[in-house]
Amino acid sequence: MKSKHLLLALPMLAFISCNRDIYVPNQVNAPLLKEKNEFKANLSLSNWQAAYAVSDNIAIMVNGQYVSRAFWFDNNDSDSDDDDLFVDKNTRGGLLEGGVGFFKALDTKQRAVFDVYAGYGNGAFKTLEGAYSSAPAGTTKLDYQLRTQFHKFFVQPSFGLSHKVVEAAFTPRFSIVKFYNQTMGVKAFENDTQRRDNFLRLGDNAVPFFEPAFTVRVGYRYVKFHAQLMFSVPMNDETYSGYDVNDYFQPVSFQTGVSLNFGDWVKKSGKR
Repeated sequence: MKSKHLLLALPMLAFISCNRDIYVPNQVNAPLLKEKNEFKANLSLSNWQAAYAVSDNIAIMVNGQYVSRAFWFDNNDSDSDDDDLFVDKNTRGGLLEGGVGFFKALDTKQRAVFDVYAGYGNGAFKTLEGAYSSAPAGTTKLDYQLRTQFHKFFVQPSFGLSHKVVEAAFTPRFSIVKFYNQTMGVKAFENDTQRRDNFLRLGDNAVPFFEPAFTVRVGYRYVKFHAQLMFSVPMNDETYSGYDVNDYFQPVSFQTGVSLNFGDWVKKSGKR
């Protein structure tokens, strides 16, 4: 998407749902570490994250994601294959990634923190082509399955406030995703050869994403409630024969979970 469209796209993304998602952005890991040997982890239903400070300014992180919406959709409405308002209910998959970064407290009380991480991940997603919802009896999901794998490179600076009770961060993540090994079922796009060709061309070029995230944690000392709102904006205009390949990317996500924090400053904060 061209830069002049970014500001217009951001407020609209929360109301737009992709037809078929073969890329669901994982939760941004914004640890806001302050000191050597500090460890922080975030746990949610589809994302698991950890970060560890190996020195006073250098840290490593590991992030995992697994998306499976069968429990939330199929068990409650097994006869319907229509999408939810915001997500493609047939999407399955995830990724594993790691990164290394620099962090620094910006004030003497170590409440304002800046960090920046860079890393690499690899993952895969699969979903069902839209025609499956009207497929004749006896048709299997594999006949309409769409699947792709991808490499992902990311850079993410964060600016935040970290207190024993409340933490907040803004993280404008930039990701480059390179799709490969696209496969499809024998009946996928059976009556639309143009879309079939477009899906196979998805891996022709790497796709850059701007993925700003807003993170809040509320609790006390070691355990906090964690919430994050993130947008995922493709920064290209890849259109083949009038069909926008960006329609395959989930544009917005909201995650909640639990954050765990273990460090000397956390222990000392309980004595103040």
